[in-house]
Amino acid sequence: MKNILYLFIAFATFKSFAQDTIQSHQAKNHIGELFCVTGKVASIKLASDGKTTNYINIDRPYPEAVFTIVITNEYLETLKFKLEDIKDKIIFVYGKIAIYKNDPKQIPQIFNPRWIDLKK
Repeated sequence: MKNILYLFIAFATFKSFAQDTIQSHQAKNHIGELFCVTGKVASIKLASDGKTTNYINIDRPYPEAVFTIVITNEYLETLKFKLEDIKDKIIFVYGKIAIYKNDPKQIPQIFNPRWIDLKK
């Protein structure tokens, strides 16, 4: 009985994520909301010496990127893959979509997402 309950919870969780999955170009319409965003990694900018912020640009490289994932070095240590290994791969990222300093001219982004997964 316990296994059936766990299976039901897992199915309900996956189902809810599926309903909240959007393409990267749709992110600008969902500022302030939790969503799973998917797209192809176009470019990566690793934190340089003395800096702590890494950037993953989705679908197009910076400055034409339509969506960016911002990850601190500290958070990056908790991930199970290296940023260098995800170039040109399709990823799913879940978190709150925002824009930097509430400037509507900025690229939509997720800062330190709740999770990132590669398309299998």
